[in-house]
Amino acid sequence: MSPPDIVDIATRAVDRLELSPAAKQELKGIQAELLAGYQDSFVAMVTAIEKQASALERLQNTLAILIEAIDPKFAGRIPAAVRAVAPGEMADVASAVVLADPIAAGYTLTQTRIAEALGIGSGDVSVLIQPFGILTDGECAVTVRKGKKQDQINYHPRAIERFRNGVANPPAKLTKNQRLALERVRKRLILDGQ
Repeated sequence: MSPPDIVDIATRAVDRLELSPAAKQELKGIQAELLAGYQDSFVAMVTAIEKQASALERLQNTLAILIEAIDPKFAGRIPAAVRAVAPGEMADVASAVVLADPIAAGYTLTQTRIAEALGIGSGDVSVLIQPFGILTDGECAVTVRKGKKQDQINYHPRAIERFRNGVANPPAKLTKNQRLALERVRKRLILDGQ
């Protein structure tokens, strides 16, 4: 069962309690705080793993250069312990294949990871990330590779809090698709008054 389902079940359980609306709202607030704490811990863990993998990748590259300089016949024969995720490939932390942080500044998240951290759908993140101004904020997003069809953009963990703020205080102008995505996200994030 995914975390959003658990949140929905817990919210419905609170609604069925014979308590005053204020008490129910307080319980929902506690649930929201717990969920936010779990999400922050998840992001911190993933970020630490990905920073370590990025450092290992740089060490692997340095080792490959040294091996080639010392004895070229061994070049290319040492297996990579860590490599960057290819476009369209799923990161597999267990085998140390992770999204690299080429600028080593903490920009290791994808839109999918942001969605996982928030417990919402990645499609909703994709729809809302632009109107929330996250793509143009250098503190939250950076283009790590220009592509013919699409650029590869990495996100800093700050983008998660910026996304939450965007949900709580959305811009006035949203398309119909963006408004629908915002409604779905608000239901999942259990904002105050929802």
